[in-house]
Amino acid sequence: MRFLFLALDVDLDRLAGDAIHVRALVRNLAALGHAVDVLAESGGNDLGVGERIRIERAAGEGTRRQVTHALRIAQDVRPEVIYERRLTPKVGLAVSRLSNIPLLVEVNGLPDEERAIQEGRTGGPSPLRRWARRRILRRARSIVTVSEGIRRTLRDVYRIEDSRLHVIPNGVDLERFRPMDQGAARNQLGISASVKILGFAGRLTPWQGVDVLLRALPLVRREHDAVALIVGDGPDRSRLEAMAASLGIQDHVRFVGAVPHSLVPTYIGAFDVAFSVKPPLIPGSPLKVREYIACGRPVVASAGTEYDFHIVEEAGAGVLVDPGSLESIADATASLLADAGRRAEMGRRGRDYAERYCSWTVTARRVVEVCGG
Repeated sequence: MRFLFLALDVDLDRLAGDAIHVRALVRNLAALGHAVDVLAESGGNDLGVGERIRIERAAGEGTRRQVTHALRIAQDVRPEVIYERRLTPKVGLAVSRLSNIPLLVEVNGLPDEERAIQEGRTGGPSPLRRWARRRILRRARSIVTVSEGIRRTLRDVYRIEDSRLHVIPNGVDLERFRPMDQGAARNQLGISASVKILGFAGRLTPWQGVDVLLRALPLVRREHDAVALIVGDGPDRSRLEAMAASLGIQDHVRFVGAVPHSLVPTYIGAFDVAFSVKPPLIPGSPLKVREYIACGRPVVASAGTEYDFHIVEEAGAGVLVDPGSLESIADATASLLADAGRRAEMGRRGRDYAERYCSWTVTARRVVEVCGG
């Protein structure tokens, strides 16, 4: 099968979830024997692997030029499927109608809600935007969503039929994210072997719940000499640094900043407990939880949210906690820190689960099935 993959707002060289997702999915589609022509915003020089992956870039192009660019590719290579990664896939729809090639859409998040949270307000798409998206999405043959919560939103808000909605969660690179000896990881990073580390790795935005980790840390420290290791950068960093200072824990919190993607597994390998305690705000399928369990680290994550954290319980790879109860979060974390054997067993179970269910190969195969391949 040949794909025309439209990732028009994705810089493939960024250390961000959207770029990681596109790169991994494209590579694994190609590894399964499919050809993928990618039109992305920019980046991706290292993705070209022989005849199966071809990258073109649309940086600076407006919608009309993007349609022209994508249509030229479609006419040149005649893909079986146009696959656009966007909640409002207007370019893909236009090319689909002009070329008579079916459109499939991938929805990874709800950008209006994310933008509102980042700006400190409530709200979602305007009635006009909802109407426009509904008309576009209803013209797609099928829609892939990364979580059940997003599927429900598309069904209830945009009135898309259940039969056209398919949940295919994110995957993880099992070769890059794998268990590492904790002592070796800490030695490489210059981190003390004696301190207990509560870790987070990801983009610092208001919905990531890093503030919950900071507020729980003083409670955990009543029982353990624990520190928080925050790996990543983003718009919420200055607020989080100010919060650590106001809580009087700045000496027990290390903000590492952005690191090369290749180094993230080493930092995770240094963790004792990995954190993803998010408030119940928006649905999604966080990459980081899959990366944590693939690295064999026990996870403390949120219960009762629209995120697909149920895999933590299914795998036996950690505990789910009420994100609104600091005492519950601290108690669960302290209990894990007190039991190295339990942490090790959760790590083994998590890795086993990731190998069976969370590889990008599994994700790519399911995408091909939905596309009719």
